[in-house]
Amino acid sequence: MTRRRLIISLALFPAAAWVLYAALGRTLAGALDSRFGLRVLQMAAGKTTDSRVFIQMRLREAVLLLTAAALIALAQLLADSLIKRRTSSRLAWILSAISGFVCLNVFAVVAAHTVLFWCLLFTGTGTTHNFTQYQIKWGLMREMQAPKQAVLLGSSQTRAEIDEGLLNDRLGTQLWTTELHFPGNQIYDMLLNLEDLPPVKVDYVICYLSEGNFIAGPQMESMKLFLNFRDLPEFFSMGGALTHPVLPLAYGLLGNTLPLFRLSDSLLGRILGHTMMNLSQEEWNQSLLTDLATRAKIAAAGYHPGPNAVFQKNAFGVFAAKCRARHAVLIVCCGQLNPILGRVIDPSLRANMLAFLRHQAAQDTNIVLLEEAQMPVQTEQDYDDLTHVNRAAQVRFSEFMAGILDNLTHTNQPAQHAAR
Repeated sequence: MTRRRLIISLALFPAAAWVLYAALGRTLAGALDSRFGLRVLQMAAGKTTDSRVFIQMRLREAVLLLTAAALIALAQLLADSLIKRRTSSRLAWILSAISGFVCLNVFAVVAAHTVLFWCLLFTGTGTTHNFTQYQIKWGLMREMQAPKQAVLLGSSQTRAEIDEGLLNDRLGTQLWTTELHFPGNQIYDMLLNLEDLPPVKVDYVICYLSEGNFIAGPQMESMKLFLNFRDLPEFFSMGGALTHPVLPLAYGLLGNTLPLFRLSDSLLGRILGHTMMNLSQEEWNQSLLTDLATRAKIAAAGYHPGPNAVFQKNAFGVFAAKCRARHAVLIVCCGQLNPILGRVIDPSLRANMLAFLRHQAAQDTNIVLLEEAQMPVQTEQDYDDLTHVNRAAQVRFSEFMAGILDNLTHTNQPAQHAAR
């Protein structure tokens, strides 16, 4: 095929693809659903309830990705032709390489906004990169048809405590819950996730907070994946420059500039596999002491007040204000650590956290503060480690949360009173 014919083909392909999709998209989706619908629902594991809609949206995204690939390839061909005509041969290959790199990043932007792209990076339950899982759930939020929606934000503690599947089994016809935790997330990271939510009406934002959320330092992974240039003024106004080193900030801004950098770990996870990508984590896991009491004494050394606590409290104030601006009720579970760890850390940390959250709830009627006395009791036997509860405790807590949400969705009272 000559270069001229290739250019013409790339230019005409998008129109032909969309015409074909308009003519056959629904029919093809129906045929695929009748054959693979049950398998799709099984693999989705409760993330979607309508296999036909899921399949049709993925077909639409396939056409979108093919369109983007054709147009970006066309742009690269035209740019390459222009570069070769206007520059010397020594400089042409450098400019062509830069142009190609820009085109790849443009395609990455388009692809990252499709669930299909992230599904192609899915390697299985328990082995898929956290960012890939997050993006799949994020994308499916836009497709969920429910009277109301809730979102779970926070660290792995939020995920361990609350089972979104159980909530959706109980309340799915009236309230659909999407879990968007990210490991290690602190309060500022939750603020970044809130800003990153898709353009859907979210009625409830739920988080589970414990002492560690107010004292831990910056999370490199979260900053790299979620920080954008638009966040900088707010970041500095909250005192972020005083508590965060330059490297996490630089990684976040580089990821915002070069989408391929932000996608690199997910792509490598698909290429190299879970085992190769998690060698350091596995080595660290194997190095952990099995005696939780000894581990708790070691971990307690990292639980101390510092400048990061001020930053995280400032972030919580902004987080709560933005939930209110979105007309989303903020439900804060004033959680705990494994009592083995809770007994050996500075007791002033918990007292300070409780006083701060109570003050915030008193000032903002949009906040539903669930304190320890209201929630199911959790003992040492309910924990798998120092921070994460076992399945039985998760079920009890999730049933409790289902009752809270059911009460909230059936009352017109102010949020704080409806939860009592």
